[in-house]
Amino acid sequence: MKKVLVFSLIGGMFALASCGGGPSDEEKAAAEAARQDSIKAAEQAKLDAMAAEAAEEAASYEEAEAETEEEAPAKEPENIIEGKVQEAENAAENIIEGKKQKATEEKESGEDMIQRKKGKAN
Repeated sequence: MKKVLVFSLIGGMFALASCGGGPSDEEKAAAEAARQDSIKAAEQAKLDAMAAEAAEEAASYEEAEAETEEEAPAKEPENIIEGKVQEAENAAENIIEGKKQKATEEKESGEDMIQRKKGKAN
């Protein structure tokens, strides 16, 4: 009798361990929903950061554009050194203009990307 009781207790423990303990379907669905919400929140934070970066670039572009408009027109060089200095300044201005144009294009493409991502999220 003692052996039967021991075996039934052992069998009961195995049955209890194998049948219970795992998450239910509702708990699994809630965990998946929470995971999807956190992914959406991370994507939104990334889009917000990109939008802020694009706004900063646009502001710096506008500031640089205002500074270049305020500069005096180029004068004719009086000697070779001044001519080289003027050429270097012109090259620098061309580089700045190129970077401004690139920043504007990146801003526009970033805004387009943000709109597309928001469209997918909705």
